[in-house]
Amino acid sequence: MTRRCFFLSLLCLVLPVMAHAVPLIQPGFRTLGIWEPATKIRLDLAIWYPANRIPTRLDYGDWAFRAARNAPPLPGQHPLVVLSHDSAGSRFSLHQLATALTRYGFVVAAPTHPGDNIDNMQTLFTPEQFFARARHLSATLDILLSDAEIAPLIDPQRIGVLGVGPGGTAALLLAGARLDATGWKNYCDHPEIRQRAATPREDPYCSPWGVQRMEALSATPGLNAAFRDRRVRVVVAVAPAYAMYMTPKALSRIRIPLLLINSPKNRMAGPPFLIDTLVKALPGSPVIQSLPDADTAALMSSCSENLAQTLPEMCFATSATTRTAVQKKLALDTAAFLLAQLGSPDLPPVPPDPPEETLGAAPKTPPPATPVKNTRRGGKG
Repeated sequence: MTRRCFFLSLLCLVLPVMAHAVPLIQPGFRTLGIWEPATKIRLDLAIWYPANRIPTRLDYGDWAFRAARNAPPLPGQHPLVVLSHDSAGSRFSLHQLATALTRYGFVVAAPTHPGDNIDNMQTLFTPEQFFARARHLSATLDILLSDAEIAPLIDPQRIGVLGVGPGGTAALLLAGARLDATGWKNYCDHPEIRQRAATPREDPYCSPWGVQRMEALSATPGLNAAFRDRRVRVVVAVAPAYAMYMTPKALSRIRIPLLLINSPKNRMAGPPFLIDTLVKALPGSPVIQSLPDADTAALMSSCSENLAQTLPEMCFATSATTRTAVQKKLALDTAAFLLAQLGSPDLPPVPPDPPEETLGAAPKTPPPATPVKNTRRGGKG
């Protein structure tokens, strides 16, 4: 048999198999939303889950991605990851990361944070920016675990939270962190901050507008409020904002596995000295990774054609090559960590919280959201 005939014969055997071959896990997708008057919380959720239907293009307002809308889910209970987007994002702005995690077998849910998203940033540099986010994330768990169709897909013992920017701060709060205003004192007097003040890379926290809000924020009563959610077993904080508030005292109550991904080019994450201080303050044995080329734009998924036209300053702030590399490494690093921590259904018990007196009299954890009664499905971007 000639080489050509051999390969033709081989193709005849292989091509029919390839034509019908479908990867075992594809991203299913659906939306879910609630308005709960008792708690004044309205949340719109994007939910990716393991399925086996071929994905198609889905368009939601400013964002477009590929998933199988309303596809039947793969059977069984899967680990859950709740995503908290950056201030310039929404529930769809981490769709590439969500899709990647789904292919590893995770259910992924992302809320749009009211008052801190691409269309409305009114809570920027206020306590509500991270306190409301923490409540949103816990409310998201309430919603998912009480939904008749979503809850059976989730293993309630294997839940993680991944946040970017202020979402990383909120994730740390759910892990047990409590903000410490002493870290803000003299922050803007640091030599590295003073050097930046004379350049276009001025620290946003130390701009005149930023200082005014940060001073008010630091004086907020109950700034060290507790938001620990014991359903959360692991946390990933990507370029967390307000890192100056993450002192050793603030982080000392964290007892669950933590992955910190720093992003030196992200201005809201702070200068290198602040990142180094944060890393040293983390208790236990956290996993530390770095995305040296990732700025705010690169940490968000690729823009749709529509968003690229309406918000080019964000979509083209980084090159497509850089964004692709950042998104790939972000997915690989987080998937490896989350699989190591949540991959097994037999997890050890959640460590007990330390005694309350170790941090003095902090306000009690806000009550959980009222059981969801009014739900709506569907929705736009």
